[in-house]
This record gives sequence, structure tokens and C-alpha cells, in this order.
Amino acid sequence: MSNNTRAAGAAPSSQSIAFDFGGGTVDDAANNNAPPVFRFDSNNNNSNDDSADMSNNNAPSRPSTNHNSPTETTPNEPPRKCASCGKTENDEGIKLKNCTACHLVRYCGVECQREHRPKHKKACKKRAAELRCKTSNAVIVGGGGGGQLSNNNELDSDRLARMVESGDISTDRILFACPQDVDIAPGADFQSAIDEAKLIADRRMVLQQAHLRFGTLSRVSYNSGLDFERYYRDLYEDIQKYHDVWFDKLFNVDNPNPTHAEFTTGILGTLCTILRQRGDLEECAEIMKTYMAVLKRYQQQTEGCGVAAQVDCCEGLTFRANLIRCNLGVQLGDKEMAMTAFHDVVKYEKKEKAAGRYTDDSCPDLDGMLECFFGHRDYDRIDDDDIFNALTFMDKECNKDGPQLKPRECSYYNCDKKEQMSGDFNLCSKCHKQPYCGKECQVRDWKIHKLLCCGKNKTDIEDDTLLMIMELMLKNYGATADARSEIKISSRQKDAASAALLKKLMKLFTGEFSHFNSQQAVGDAGTNPAFSQALADFFAQQPGYDKVWGVLRVGYRESLEREREAVSRSNTLTLNESVIRGACEEMAKRSTLTIGNVMCDGDSSRNLSKHHLLIDALVEETKEFLREHKEYDSYAGLQKVGYNPDYMLIISKVICEVYEVEMDEEGNFTT
Repeated sequence: MSNNTRAAGAAPSSQSIAFDFGGGTVDDAANNNAPPVFRFDSNNNNSNDDSADMSNNNAPSRPSTNHNSPTETTPNEPPRKCASCGKTENDEGIKLKNCTACHLVRYCGVECQREHRPKHKKACKKRAAELRCKTSNAVIVGGGGGGQLSNNNELDSDRLARMVESGDISTDRILFACPQDVDIAPGADFQSAIDEAKLIADRRMVLQQAHLRFGTLSRVSYNSGLDFERYYRDLYEDIQKYHDVWFDKLFNVDNPNPTHAEFTTGILGTLCTILRQRGDLEECAEIMKTYMAVLKRYQQQTEGCGVAAQVDCCEGLTFRANLIRCNLGVQLGDKEMAMTAFHDVVKYEKKEKAAGRYTDDSCPDLDGMLECFFGHRDYDRIDDDDIFNALTFMDKECNKDGPQLKPRECSYYNCDKKEQMSGDFNLCSKCHKQPYCGKECQVRDWKIHKLLCCGKNKTDIEDDTLLMIMELMLKNYGATADARSEIKISSRQKDAASAALLKKLMKLFTGEFSHFNSQQAVGDAGTNPAFSQALADFFAQQPGYDKVWGVLRVGYRESLEREREAVSRSNTLTLNESVIRGACEEMAKRSTLTIGNVMCDGDSSRNLSKHHLLIDALVEETKEFLREHKEYDSYAGLQKVGYNPDYMLIISKVICEVYEVEMDEEGNFTT
């Protein structure tokens, strides 16, 4: 064993050691047929340095590293001949030289090369092209942060295997660099050391691929083509499969560099958040076990390290982990998990606020939010059951419309595919907003999307709302046409009508019907007879729709006006009850939080039990008010009814009756 080999516990060398797997084995080290061994310096420049020899110092010298050398021969190799005249190197001391383009043939001189050129030209060009496609320098696998090529491209084992299989890399050009933190003790088995080094390098590569997505997502507002969740899952599964390697080598407590544990903690925390917000609670709880185990190692690595930035980072990641555990415990109904994490979160928040480092705008504030329920922040005076009930109430309010994180749907209106994992779908490369399941759907949707892409929408209505209206109109008017005609509308006809309809809608909202040109008022357009007549006239000109709507458009507006007049004379409301209930739920939520501020007895269950009673009472009173004041019976009207003093007086009385409180002259609630 050379003195250049690092013994166990020795300081790492500044240079990496590479082994050529070009055909020889470790046993060949005792003879001249052993593959060459190189040392790579910090710039990955290889040199033929005998001091890097891993065999003992008395071993024979290595053969030349130039595998294409024309003078290098072996005893069993036949004499080399000139491709043109047939002369050998043994004849008259002739020295043959390679064709510099292809290295396939040799010549004794320039004249022979020129004479043989017509015959050799085709094969020479083919081989030269192949050589240009191949890696010019040796490929290094492992070492440092993982495998790399001479141009610093990432290289993992799978890609290397594909490149070898396709012929892009020759096996005699593959080198393996041992990571610097792998100890090779004197007398140790080289093959075992190489296998261990490769195993660690592959683990690093898995982490590097996941961290690349993790780092990129923290800097951009879109995730087109990153497939980040899949890489996060790959990292988690790799830790499960190679648990001992990760925890004994990369997350080692004595490891002075805790970045592996730090990055892994952040990635697994993000994966848990994705699963929790999507509603995959059981899977989130399972991954949480590994997440907390890695976090514990990170805490052990940073304990007493004396680096303030590293300690702050560890405390911040611990805070985030407790937030996830608190939310997960609430959603699972696990009070012990939720309350243990809750007290840790509040403790950290109070410490950061006291130090002036906590900003409510960028950080969650459980400490401040729960004050609305109890009137103070002294949680030692409040029973954990009441705190847990308050947290449960907030969670149900946040998730009343389903999971917070919903799988994205393909933006092509005629495709119903959804993402299986976050980041599966690519986004439009121009606006980074519209997701597509594949190129085919993107091409089909381009006629529509190009009208909105990169801010081309000139209305005051959001893009998603315009697209929703377009899809709804296509569905409704198309269903009427299909029901009254034996010939169904084809997909091609729907695609052609969709782009034209979107143009028509944008023209209507910026022209004749500009009073509907807002996010609040656009919902009333569908109940306007004149607007419906304009759409009927539009569909009467579209192929596939024209036969039915060419007839129905006549007198369509008059019939709608008669229907609307009949509704106006009755007690029937134009607004759907679900719309009214949604508005009342928002009012009830604000009232519950406001009332909680004046109740300092810690009885949060009182607020929670009466919250739904308040919603039902508000819905009934609002419906009654809208029946008496038809001018508010619309989407736009519902937005304005809150400014009506008569309506607000009714709402205040309802709140006081339900919560058994009073209102003073200034409009404040008192017990």
C-alpha cells in the first residue's frame, strides 16, 4: 500500500483517486497488464503520475496511457501494416502512423495516405463522426458531489449504463473516483472499497437530483417539467432501501459537514407538506417518521458546532417540522401529536418575536391567531382540549372546499386528465401558467391559449374565469344542439367553436356588455337576456351548432325576458342558495373571530358550537332581504348589499341573538 493511500481517520487528500475498469482487475496489479491508474487534481485534469499508483511501491511500472499509440505492441499482436502498400514496421525500420481522423488504419508516409484516400474516405468519415459523439476525456463516476463529465454535466449510474449501451462511451474510458470521505485502510480489499465508494456516490446523486428541484422551486414561481415530487419520493425510497448507508455514512453524527442532513430535512418536509395539503394523511404520517429521524441527526450534528448560522437553520427547520406535525395531528385527530407540536411552535414564535426576528407577513402565527378565540396568549391557563378544538375549527374552515392542494388538470378543455404527482404536467413555456398533460393537448389548445398567453387578455376578468365561462357555454349550447339533432357535434367542430367563442366573449365584455366586465359582475351575464341572445346568434353561425341554433335564436331574447319577468313576480331568487351561503359563511367567520376577542373565559367550545347556527340564521335573513330588495338579487348586487345600513342592522341583531352579546353605540360587541 502506497503512502499516498489515506488510512482510516487520516485527513482527506486534496486529490481524488480514480480506477480504470478498462479490462483489468485488482489481481492484475502485480503484472504489466494492469489497467492504468490516474490521479485527478482539483480541476479534474488527469496526468500520468506514478506516485498515484495504488499497488505497493515495488510494483512494476505501468504501460503507457495512450491507448492509441502506434508503437505500443504486445507479444501476441501481429505486425502492423501500412493500409496502402502493406509494409510492416519491421521492414527497413519503418514507423507507421495512425490516420489522425479515425485511428482505424496506419500509413508509412503521406504518399501512401493520399493514394489510399479514395478507398478509405467513406469509412474514415463514418468513424470520425462516431468519435466526435463520444466523450473525449475519461468519464469519472463518483467522487466529491457525485459523478461528472469533463464539462461538469451530472452523470448517474443509469445514464452511464445507457451511454455505454448506446456506444456513446467506451468501457475502457470509464473511471471511478473514490469520494474523499471513504477510508481505505492498509491491507483492505480494493474491490470492497470501490463498491462502497460507488454506493455512497449513488446516494449523493439521488440527493443532488432532489435538491436541484428543491433549490430551483425556491427561486421560481413555476415548476414546469421539474417532476419535483417524484424526485422527493425517490429520495425517501432510497433512504428506506439504503438506510444504513444514509445514517452511518452521510448522516453520521460525527460528520463535520451536516449539509446532507440539512438538505434532506428540507426536502422531506416539503414532501410531507404536499401530501398533507393533498389529503394523503396516512402516507404523510409514514414519511414523517423518516423525516423526524433525519431531523434528529441534523440536530445532533449541529449541537455545539459553534456556527450561529447553522444553529439558526436547524432551529428554523425544527420549527417547520413542528408546524407540519401540528397540522397533521389536527387532521388525523391525534391530539397528543398536535398539542406537543403546538407548544413547541408557540415557544419558538415567542422567542423569535422577543428577538425581533419574527415577521407575521412571512411566517405562520399560531400564537397570534388563537388569541382571537381566547382573548389572550397565556396558553398555560387554557385546557389542551379547548386549544385542540380551536385548531380543528380553523382546519375545517381552511379545508371546507376540499384539500388545499388539488391535482392540476390539463388545460385543454376536452381532456380530463389530472396529475398523479405534483409537477407531472409541463407548463406553457411562455406564460408558465397553463399545465398540459402532453404535447398533443398543448397543440390542440393553442388556438385558445394564444388569446390569453402572456397578458393578452384585455378584460378585467381573470383568465380562469373566462375559460370557465367558455367551457360552460360550449357545454350548455352544445347539449341543446345534440338533444335536438340526430347528428352530434364532432370534437373538431367544438375545437373550432371554442377559440371563436373566447374571442366573442372578450369582445362582448369590452364592448356592448362592459357593465359585466369585472370579476364580481361577470356571473350576472348568464342571466341577462340580451347577452344570451348574442351568444345564440354566435352559435347559429358555427358549424355543427348552426342547424339547431339557427332556428332557436329567433325570439330567444323575448322568451328569456318573459321567464325573467315571471321569476321577478314570484318569491324565487335568481341567485343560487350555495352562493348566498358562501357569502354568509364569510360573515360568520369574521364574526366568530371578533366575538372571540371579547370572551376571555377560555370557553372556545362556545364559539365553535354556535358558529354553524349563526351561518344558518344569516342565510335565512339574507334570502328574505333579497326577496324584498330585488336590486340585490345578482352576483354584483350581493357584493353591494353589505353597504346597505338596513341589511347590516339585521345582521348585527342576528349575531347578538346567537352569541348572546350586546352591541354598544360605536358598533362594538360587549358581553
